[in-house]
Amino acid sequence: MASPRSAHVETGATRRMLGGIGRTLAFMALVGAGTTAAALAPELVPARFNDGTDVDGTAVGTRLPVLLVHGLGGSNEGWESFLRAYERQPAWRAAFKPYTFRYSTGSQEVNADPAAPRSIPAVAAALRDAMQAFQDRPAKPPHFGFGGKRVIVLAHSMGGLVARSMMQEHAFRDGQRGGEKVLRLVTLGTPHHGSPLMDAGLALGLDTIAELSDTHAGFLAQLTWTNYDGLDMFLGRCNPWLAQLNNYAPATGGRHGRCGTVAANPLAGYYEKIVAYGTSAVQDEDVDSGAIGAYKPGSPSSLRATSQYLLSAYGRPYPNDGIVPMASAQFAGAPLAQRRAAFACDHRFIKRGYTELVRSATGTYFDTAFCSASSVTPTVPSGMPDGYAVAGSVFGDPGGIAGILRTHSQAERVFDWAEQAYAGHLQPAGARSDLWGGYIYRWYPATNAYVGVRDGNVYYMGPASNGDMQFMGTLAELAAQAQGAGF
Repeated sequence: MASPRSAHVETGATRRMLGGIGRTLAFMALVGAGTTAAALAPELVPARFNDGTDVDGTAVGTRLPVLLVHGLGGSNEGWESFLRAYERQPAWRAAFKPYTFRYSTGSQEVNADPAAPRSIPAVAAALRDAMQAFQDRPAKPPHFGFGGKRVIVLAHSMGGLVARSMMQEHAFRDGQRGGEKVLRLVTLGTPHHGSPLMDAGLALGLDTIAELSDTHAGFLAQLTWTNYDGLDMFLGRCNPWLAQLNNYAPATGGRHGRCGTVAANPLAGYYEKIVAYGTSAVQDEDVDSGAIGAYKPGSPSSLRATSQYLLSAYGRPYPNDGIVPMASAQFAGAPLAQRRAAFACDHRFIKRGYTELVRSATGTYFDTAFCSASSVTPTVPSGMPDGYAVAGSVFGDPGGIAGILRTHSQAERVFDWAEQAYAGHLQPAGARSDLWGGYIYRWYPATNAYVGVRDGNVYYMGPASNGDMQFMGTLAELAAQAQGAGF
């Protein structure tokens, strides 16, 4: 049998496949185009639109802070469509306040600044520091602190690994790991197992990928494939950092990816807090037939080329979004809270959305749509020019991202209200929210009582119910009651 190197790396077909699409194009989709001369110091701020105006100029109040973390070569500009949709959705605005975390990944800008982070854990440490600062700040404007609340993180691509590193590898001033400060992590196209595309670039002699894309190589090296699935990768390259970060996933066994001797990591993975979104195919362009309906654009040629490479170059197909295999984006093998799929999508669209042409009975217009949450039912057009189509999308579907954020926000309000309304039964000192078995819950150690939320209902279990699970009401009903009481 041919060795992996001779069978894969040195074949003329492989070189033509990747080289023929243009090396810059092959990686442009991952790293983005364009850089700035000076590094942006890592910064966490209340979200702003691209024109510099505030998205939400009010204190977090009884809502939850939601941190938006971009990926490699990305920027906060990529969250614009989501934030514009947020502006137009009263239910979203009532549930959470968005913050954005930005950092530099370009080689020129990072190399020009000795203080700039040069690895994913270094960026994660900067995120930890920024979160600590917002925990210490007053909640009222212009400080916009977190008000003592834990956060939800919504992260795209490498941003999900930044968040996971912060949660697992970094401690806050009180000694708690970052994962204790996070209620939920939602990842969009995150390479939890890396991507073979990065190995391909390195193996083909592109050891300094920054020369092609101006992306710092320190980040790229931590995005290579961990070989969690036994793919016999070539050249003996190893991604020890990601292998160690992932080593509690059952599918990895004791192998820790292809690194073999990576030491076990005793720290909790907080997998029960992760909802991982992925997509398995780039988007074909809809042909405008002139009939009533919505017409989506196709994925860019760079993503089409890299998608085909991942499907055909390894002796086994890797369904992917143009950059990240579906199995990696959904963190196969890890005991996650949920795995979700996005449709009519790719690595860019899953975060940014796309502009679609809509032909209706009353006229033709363009709006911004987001990837569909269903393979059967597409995202519903907004119904207006320059609108934002969220219904049926990964963001706006009842079980979608905004729904996840809203459920956590309502649960926290109900818990806070119950602690005041039933203080004698609960004795809330030392209580905090957690996740288990599909429940969002708080445990009250003084009384060994629980208040939990699952499937839209609220339950109590403790001495007042003789240890039995007791239905308290629906989450919607009790959240409205809590809000009416000032929570």
